[in-house]
Amino acid sequence: MSLSNAAETRATPTTPDNLKNTDFDVFAFTGDGTAFMGKVDTEFGHDGVNIVYNNGKWDYKNASDLRYWPTGALDFYAFNPGTVSEDMMMNYMWEASGTVQKISYTCIDEYGANTGHANYDVMYAMAKGQTKDMNNGIVKFNFKHILSQVVFKAKTQYDNMQVDINMIKIHNVKMGGFFTLPATADGTGSWSDPADLPSEVSGLGKFTVVKDVNITVKSNTIATDISTTTPMLNRPQELTAWKVSETATKSKLEADNAKQCYLEIACKIRQSGAYLLGSASEYKTIYVPFGDTWEQGKRHIYTLIFGGGYTDQGEAVLNPIQFDAETTGWVNAAKDVNV
Repeated sequence: MSLSNAAETRATPTTPDNLKNTDFDVFAFTGDGTAFMGKVDTEFGHDGVNIVYNNGKWDYKNASDLRYWPTGALDFYAFNPGTVSEDMMMNYMWEASGTVQKISYTCIDEYGANTGHANYDVMYAMAKGQTKDMNNGIVKFNFKHILSQVVFKAKTQYDNMQVDINMIKIHNVKMGGFFTLPATADGTGSWSDPADLPSEVSGLGKFTVVKDVNITVKSNTIATDISTTTPMLNRPQELTAWKVSETATKSKLEADNAKQCYLEIACKIRQSGAYLLGSASEYKTIYVPFGDTWEQGKRHIYTLIFGGGYTDQGEAVLNPIQFDAETTGWVNAAKDVNV
């Protein structure tokens, strides 16, 4: 049997060029749900037949896993990456049967955790109703991302301003959950929260965009890059911005209790050389309400327009930051490689 691959594009996004550096685990089921490759897996784990890129082609990692086409049709499901480092075993798991296929994923705060490990650009692929007479017996996989990619840039509000950024974090985001594969290959699948936790408290945490840096922003027309080459990979979700103007959520602590989202930014702000925030020797922290909807398989690009923010008590510091936001597709990257 041959397997072939066409992948979409991590905190190294997977592209056609580096796809061969990944691997994936495959399941195949007959029409009645019998496992033909892998097993009927109803508990989260790391099962399946491992496929790797070796000697210029996609191949079975273990020769004993080799399968030949049966007479009937098969439904194929693949999970990428297929190899999981020991410290990520509980963060990334999957299960597959003939009727339900799910991925359990919990993001890590890569820069904040100091683990030296990165999030996975988790992808899935499916090819249902395949027979040996289709595509010359080659199973074509089109991998799709289950996470959202989030990056930042920055500009100043005025042309005589300069901002020096040391750290940016996003607070009160869902770190993970369960992704259920769609019924058909052209569907989108869906995210859900762990059943034993109510939605509003399921694994909320904070993500570090950048830390221990000194990024200087001094143009109000050309955006300065913050993290476009080091994107965050996040669970798709709707973020509710800190409602700093409402009495009930005036302070940062009240925003935390209400599960409202905001940026924490350590920076210095100067105008015509004079410090408006911080000093030559000290960064100051401001907070900025942040809300949007992160979509599966999309790259979200935010340009911070620096003027100021709020204190942890919700008092304005200079002119609060505004945003320009855009969303781009995470491009499909066709790749056909015969095993």
